[in-house]
Amino acid sequence: MKKLAILMLAIAAAMASCQTDRKDQVVTVKNKYTISLPPFVKESTGLNDDASLQYQNSLREFYVVVIDESKSEFEKALSDNDLNDLYPKNIKGYSELLMFGMEQAIEIKSKSMLRDTVINNQPARLQTIKGRVEGIDIFYSIGFIQGIKRYYQIITWTLQNKEKEHAGVMKKIIASFKEV
Repeated sequence: MKKLAILMLAIAAAMASCQTDRKDQVVTVKNKYTISLPPFVKESTGLNDDASLQYQNSLREFYVVVIDESKSEFEKALSDNDLNDLYPKNIKGYSELLMFGMEQAIEIKSKSMLRDTVINNQPARLQTIKGRVEGIDIFYSIGFIQGIKRYYQIITWTLQNKEKEHAGVMKKIIASFKEV
């Protein structure tokens, strides 16, 4: 009986060490940017047609996409839609316009203020949202980053009841973003 208990302990210790040895994966996308993702997510398709990066773990209900677009496309969209007076041509205008659009698609329960910060020497803005989409309560952690010639949206989400489990990883993903 003692041998069995020792064997079980050894197996448990080996399994635990395997879990902690798994390191984040650094993904490079089209020589535009790198981002560090947890080992439990896998590349995906179908999360967002405009995304240059899509990863998920549907068992853990954890998703991340990155959408990037040129600054000139953003500025043209503002001009074409007569929005120059509403949104400045910078990270503030970009993030506010996109959040306005997101708020039209999500039933917002609560949200943080858009917070200015810097991520790897690039101006950035961060926001979290608790909302409902198609009857499902979702927690989002979102980062907007101003690159040299592009803007980037990093959108991570999970079920609201998994917020505490995933919020730290979501912040870490956004903070790992680096333009190449």
